[in-house]
Amino acid sequence: AVSPLLPGHGYRDRDEQEREFARITKEGMLAAARQEIARAREQYSRVGMFGFSMGGAIALTMAAEGLLDACAVAAPALRLSRKAELLIPLLSWASFTLEAPPQEPFYLPVYEFHHSWALRALWQLGRHARYQLPQVQCPVLGVHSHNDLTVPPIVLGLMEKYIPAQLEIAWFDDSGHSML
Repeated sequence: AVSPLLPGHGYRDRDEQEREFARITKEGMLAAARQEIARAREQYSRVGMFGFSMGGAIALTMAAEGLLDACAVAAPALRLSRKAELLIPLLSWASFTLEAPPQEPFYLPVYEFHHSWALRALWQLGRHARYQLPQVQCPVLGVHSHNDLTVPPIVLGLMEKYIPAQLEIAWFDDSGHSML
């Protein structure tokens, strides 16, 4: 198993993290995933990918491109909350951050802000992945929570409707977006 550090992620210094989040693009995230899959293919005959939230949209896109033998996703960001779906395309032309204090009742290392351009990349990745679902040919596991306030649970219904490959679904309703 490999856990790649995707573009814009993994900085301890908040100022540096904000600068790097401003550089995240849909194309950059997909290119990084393709590169990791190519590296894995050099060593393994079968390659699968797990993705959470934005990573779920990336993993489903990689599956649709025929690069994976199996795919698992948790709360795949194929859609966002109604407010996010409306505001991100309208406001993402400007560069700004919004505070996002952790909402879980336990310690969870998360980013405590959102950057408008990173949100735009997230919205673009979800939209792109949604349109690619009919091309997915490998088995897929999708897990989610009806209590997720970030990614609406309807995304698993979209997967059921549009993915022609074998799809298994599981619900973890004792959690929210993080599913821990």
